[in-house]
Amino acid sequence: MLVAGCSSSDSRARAALSAYQSAAATNDVAGARRALLELVGAKDDVAEYWVELGKLDASTGSYGDAYYAFTRAYELDRSNADLLRAVTQLALRSGDIALAQSRARELEILAPGDPWVKITKGWGAISQSRFDEALAASEQLLSTSPLDPSGTVLKARALIGLNRQDDAISLLSKQTQLLPTDKGSMQLLARIYVRQADWAKAAEISRRLSLLDPQDQANSLLLIETAFRSGNVGLGRAASDRVLQPTAAPALVASVLRIWSDYWPSAQRVDDARLLAARTAAIEQKLVYAAFLSRAGRPADAIRLATPAAALPVNAESAEANAVLGDALSRSGNVAAAKSRFDAVIAFDPGNSTALRGRSELDLRTGKVAAAIVDAQKIVTVLPSSPGDRLLLARCYAAAGNNAWAERTLWTAFQDIPADETIYNALLATKKGNEEATRELQEEFDRQREARVSRGLV
Repeated sequence: MLVAGCSSSDSRARAALSAYQSAAATNDVAGARRALLELVGAKDDVAEYWVELGKLDASTGSYGDAYYAFTRAYELDRSNADLLRAVTQLALRSGDIALAQSRARELEILAPGDPWVKITKGWGAISQSRFDEALAASEQLLSTSPLDPSGTVLKARALIGLNRQDDAISLLSKQTQLLPTDKGSMQLLARIYVRQADWAKAAEISRRLSLLDPQDQANSLLLIETAFRSGNVGLGRAASDRVLQPTAAPALVASVLRIWSDYWPSAQRVDDARLLAARTAAIEQKLVYAAFLSRAGRPADAIRLATPAAALPVNAESAEANAVLGDALSRSGNVAAAKSRFDAVIAFDPGNSTALRGRSELDLRTGKVAAAIVDAQKIVTVLPSSPGDRLLLARCYAAAGNNAWAERTLWTAFQDIPADETIYNALLATKKGNEEATRELQEEFDRQREARVSRGLV
């Protein structure tokens, strides 16, 4: 039995390794990750396999998953300073300064003088607003390696903390000219321009970053947003088209379409969405486009896209299609049919956010405010990081005449989802005429945005 089990494990490992190599050769990131998960499942005592998984997760921005993978590799090879260094870096990237400092102390023992010990101390100083100390640490690093990317980003962040933003921009601009492959410096420079609402410059830096790393989804979304906000519609459409491939994940498609909703008011977005929906065979994607078209004032298009998959009775495969169809029916004025679909979906899946949102909005429009509040509360429980659903709950309370709860909802959202413009603007509207409250809110929002500037840059 033991021999058979070992043979089975080896066989599964060989098959998974072959699948990973094939997926990597065709740039199939999702397929490569699935294969690597199968590989470490079959052979969880091989450090090199965990390293490959960690590298892949880090390349897609999944720093928590990458940290776990590299930690497993380090547990299997405790004398490997490279692995410990990677674990330290990933702890910093994920924003866990205390954990990074703990790992850096181990690294200092294993590899005395390693620069990541000093880098970690510098970011620890940043986290405690000891910017002079962070600046000194960065200058020590740069004294031996003037173009060191990590030292440059640390110095720029320290300069920002010391209210020397122009110096930070100058440093980063020079760095990206001399070292055009320095992604970290470009990312920080783009965030500074976003912080200044200089959308054209932010879009240009994001465009350069996209040429360096076309697979960076966060930067792709930033490029789309800054392009549209700067008025460069051509760049925004081109960047969107690169992301909205027929095989793109539905969540990624939804993120792009949210940007379109917020920053691209042209009717062209409707035509583009129709074409993109026709281009994909995946029903999950079609439903995302349908939901967008419905909210963009084209519920008939949404009904056409959702109906083929909206079979009754509702089951796991048809629930989302029925929810999207219900919202489209609601927006086309067919209230009874919409309510029937929403009720059926929620009876099957009480946590379906699309149906809960649609029914809450329908009840709000038809004056059933108490019912609207109940559904909106449920959505916030299901999707606590969704700014739009927090705003929906606040609107429901306001419609019920409960302004105190509406404002409390916005305040909670402001703390739970920091640096979100839509929540800030809604809360700011409640402070009209109160100069002191407005000033305090603006100061807190500025602090949130400053904290966001350096997140994930290490």
